[in-house]
Amino acid sequence: MKRQLLGIAVLMAVVSTASAQNWFKGSLDEALAKAKTENKKVLVDFFSPT
Repeated sequence: MKRQLLGIAVLMAVVSTASAQNWFKGSLDEALAKAKTENKKVLVDFFSPT
């Protein structure tokens, strides 16, 4: 059982470091223009600490 939990923990650590997104850093207008030229959607990610 401990071996399975360790395997799952290692797998989760490896998967969490992999990223399929290439985050765009810039203004919203620049992101919209780039998305329009590439025919893609824009995901706005924001964080507000409490």
